[in-house]
Amino acid sequence: MATSAYEKKYKMRTTGENGLNIIVSIPRIVIEKEARQRNLTISEFIEQYYAVAQYNSFEGIHYNFELKKG
Repeated sequence: MATSAYEKKYKMRTTGENGLNIIVSIPRIVIEKEARQRNLTISEFIEQYYAVAQYNSFEGIHYNFELKKG
């Protein structure tokens, strides 16, 4: 039995000099799930992990969460 993907639309906003960066929020439910899987609080997860965006020749963008080194 397949489950449907979580889907919600988020606005993009620019930041930095001349809008150099564009920010999109990661839904809290995603971070809660990732933290829970690692037995961490949300604050601990945010402190210990990076959100890593992957994009290239496929459609869209994919995020992984990687442990910070050091």
